[in-house]
Amino acid sequence: MECIKCVSIFKEVGQAFNLPISTPEKLELVAKAIVENLDLKGCHFRLVSRDQSLLEHIASFGLSQEFLDKGAVDAERSVAEALEGGTVMVEDCSSDPRIQYPREHAREGIVSLLTVPLRARGQVIGVMRLATGQSRTFAEQELTMIDTVAAFSTSAITQSMFHDILGDVNTAVRSSLDLKGVLEAIVQVVSESLRARGCTIRLLDSRDNLELRAAFGLSGHYLDTASSDPGSGVKEALKGECIDILDTRNDPRIRHPQEARQEGIASALFVPLMNREEAIGVLSVYTHRPYEFSSDEKQLMITIGEQCALAIRNAQMYAAIKRKYEDVVDEFHQWFEHYRTFPVRTDQSS
Repeated sequence: MECIKCVSIFKEVGQAFNLPISTPEKLELVAKAIVENLDLKGCHFRLVSRDQSLLEHIASFGLSQEFLDKGAVDAERSVAEALEGGTVMVEDCSSDPRIQYPREHAREGIVSLLTVPLRARGQVIGVMRLATGQSRTFAEQELTMIDTVAAFSTSAITQSMFHDILGDVNTAVRSSLDLKGVLEAIVQVVSESLRARGCTIRLLDSRDNLELRAAFGLSGHYLDTASSDPGSGVKEALKGECIDILDTRNDPRIRHPQEARQEGIASALFVPLMNREEAIGVLSVYTHRPYEFSSDEKQLMITIGEQCALAIRNAQMYAAIKRKYEDVVDEFHQWFEHYRTFPVRTDQSS
């Protein structure tokens, strides 16, 4: 690989990531730079779905819409191997059993396929797939460059996920002042935006006990078991800091490690819901695979927690005002009914 091509790719990739455009648009420019400088047929970015069963399209270049719409990508062995963290090369897509759609690849003119995992602190969140129009292997220098571009792309994707939650949470909480609706919207947004295993919200009651108020993505059995005593990790978060647990199956701060294993939970992040420097509850995020949250991500989650706490307080205040209004209306009706049936005295002049 010529050095000038490597420099050109990094220059174009750097420019793409600095543009004020959406993450899919940035990745399309990255895919374009790779395809044009490496003489490829196409490049495709896919992300692992929230339930880990599918690879969902996010951006591509050089591939037809018909090929992109060929069907759900869920059983390719090359992808499964890549999801374990390894780069996988398929030299002949027409005969390799790891290819799920050999006819569609042949129709698209794809001969070889390189699948590169998108790794974020131990967790594979997706893949970058490079397609060639002729049988080809990649030199070590090319693979090093491709891995570097994949790392840059992963960073952009993860940062986008976390920042998008802020906007999504704000949209969700503005849609309703009903507390139950607000809480359910928040746990769903966080789970889907982070592609997490699940999410819960626990709020402090009048006796300062944590009460499970909303959950998404987790089984009833796990919630019934873990909710009775979630462990010291959740309680530590009430002090105002994010508590991250890399291995829920072996960390003593998790009260029910066996249930976490059965539920498919690997890591957890407990986020304090702070309102005016006072914790009112904890938002818990659970991941499928081990994930070490960075300091920037934890700080962003604290900001998200503050937004959630504000929305929760607003909903609680609305509910309290609504109850007072209903009480006043009830009292008025009682007063009205009482005096409506009270006999009216009339003075008769003689």
